[in-house]
Amino acid sequence: MQSTSINSIIEFLDASKSQYKFIDMGRGFRELTPEHMNQIEYQRVPAPYPRQQHIWLGCIFWSPERSAQHYIWFIKLPLDERGLLNQAARNLFLEKVIEALGRQLENTEKMQGQLGDNPYTFVPNQQQLADFNAKAKTLLKNPPSHGFQAVSDYIHAPNTQDWQLLSVQGLADYVARLSDPMIFATLQKQWTLLAPLFQVNLLNSLEHYAINKPLAVLVKQHFDTAVSQDNETHIIASLRALTQAPEEIVKKVIDPLLQRAYLPSDWLILIAARHMALFNDINRAILFLEKCALHDDAIFQGLFADMVQLPQCRIAFLQALSASNLTELCQQKITSLQQGH
Repeated sequence: MQSTSINSIIEFLDASKSQYKFIDMGRGFRELTPEHMNQIEYQRVPAPYPRQQHIWLGCIFWSPERSAQHYIWFIKLPLDERGLLNQAARNLFLEKVIEALGRQLENTEKMQGQLGDNPYTFVPNQQQLADFNAKAKTLLKNPPSHGFQAVSDYIHAPNTQDWQLLSVQGLADYVARLSDPMIFATLQKQWTLLAPLFQVNLLNSLEHYAINKPLAVLVKQHFDTAVSQDNETHIIASLRALTQAPEEIVKKVIDPLLQRAYLPSDWLILIAARHMALFNDINRAILFLEKCALHDDAIFQGLFADMVQLPQCRIAFLQALSASNLTELCQQKITSLQQGH
């Protein structure tokens, strides 16, 4: 892009007189403030929740002066080895946007916000779309879908409703509103009466919200029951649901798991993907590496590469490599990693 041109996504939206919100979609959904997004764009901070060496963003924007319509871009931009934004890719994304829509977004309404052939966009799956729309509606203070009431009715009287007829969007909208004490109180009272697969779907959507302590306690109780019954589907769903739960609750779930003799690889992958904030502690990082070492080199090296990309735990995992209390097996895995085998 030319030096006189717009130099960031935020500058472009500001110049078009749009209002906007950014949601980081990398590891659960979290709103990014404009200030944080600006720091990411100018490489002042690394992307907070990278996945596959990319930052995954949902950008909601609208212009009250032009239309009541809201538009969404799903943007996937590469990162360098430090987790900083690849600005050349971002610039190319913007060039493609301007080519498709015009510098002032004057064609946005005609194009319905579509960007055409842009290599830096992605298409979320149906569940991600439902969860994103639900979160966006709460951020914009918009009402839920019609399916919300049907989900609420089922939870009030599960024996009189067929949960399989409920919409994916309706359940996502319900989960988005669980911070409401009245809605939560009903869920808490009825929880054990709900269909097991309905529980799983609800738990999976919870990963996108900073849940309060009472809700986190309910999820932990469900996790404990799932562990006692060796129900892996519900264990995994509960671990997802606690993604943004209070740390004191998350520790009570993750720490006992790390003390086990063995953890399945899919559990380790999920813990790495959703609970990375706990691993700013070198002792937890060592325990995690020891569990990874019980799997093949591809699992060990893939999970290590994932964790050192995350700003929350990069230093702890690098320090763990030279810890004196590693088992011989773990040391062998690290040697193989360092030799590039």
